[in-house]
Amino acid sequence: MTKLTLENHLERDTRLDCWSVHGIGPYSHSTDDWVKMVLDVSLEVDLPPFLVEMFDRAQASMVYGCYYYPLFTLGIEELFRFGESAFREAVKEAEPCSSLNRKRYADLQKWASEAGLIDTATASRWNASRRLRNSVSHKDGAFLLGPNDALEQLDITKELVESLFINCRDYARRNLRTQINE
Repeated sequence: MTKLTLENHLERDTRLDCWSVHGIGPYSHSTDDWVKMVLDVSLEVDLPPFLVEMFDRAQASMVYGCYYYPLFTLGIEELFRFGESAFREAVKEAEPCSSLNRKRYADLQKWASEAGLIDTATASRWNASRRLRNSVSHKDGAFLLGPNDALEQLDITKELVESLFINCRDYARRNLRTQINE
């Protein structure tokens, strides 16, 4: 199915039929299984409501990718926007100097690494996420990602964002205690 119509809008997109979390092949998961796999990835750390809404929008796009395959790609694009917004918001919670909040995403990542909020391996993962965001934002021609890409990026982004918020909140608490003790 490539063209969405009134007659087929609630039917599974046939492009999904050759995909499995085990790879490409003649085996697949039911639509309900795909939806469950996407919805099973849930935020466990308390985040600002606007970020939860962004995550939900990305996740919902991925769910509806079962019915219109290009929505998996849209969901990933939304997830990259969520990741950057979450990164910026988490850094704010660490209470850096106010001028840092207006910096480029790459500069914020560098600061977070230098401040010890993310280790070297995690900094590499955030940098990769930023580069992927740039590649899908400035794509040439048709760019289509699938359900496995969507599930993997959903897991990765959730893990990175939650870890960063925990670290930034701990950092802010440590700095507050230091200020109180001085």
